[in-house]
Amino acid sequence: MSDTPDYAEVPADYPYHPMHGAVSGYQPKLLLTTSANGKFYSPGNAPHERWHDWNYSTALASAMTQKCLESKAGKRAHMSEAEIILQYYQRAVKANGRYGTEEQLKWAFTQVARDLAWPLPEACRLMVGQSTD
Repeated sequence: MSDTPDYAEVPADYPYHPMHGAVSGYQPKLLLTTSANGKFYSPGNAPHERWHDWNYSTALASAMTQKCLESKAGKRAHMSEAEIILQYYQRAVKANGRYGTEEQLKWAFTQVARDLAWPLPEACRLMVGQSTD
């Protein structure tokens, strides 16, 4: 494995950070930060930041996939597969950003459902035309 991340690994459907901020003045302003490569990006959306967030989301999805399988075989055997995914998703959202933005969590739990071939709860669906094949 390379010491440098491959930013092209981040899939196109991985959510971008929303732009938040306000700058006073009469004319509209565009909030930008400078990346190490000298290019400008909206805060949180530089290639290295997106790769870091995506890498974390894929690790979270992998861990949640294991957790869902353990739950289905154990103490949550009475619950449907969609209910198991939903309860973990809701817990992650209630952590107020500890595991990522709500859109990033939706992306991660979409991966969980896809990896397990389980139905994805409606609350976990991405808004931007995300299919759940």
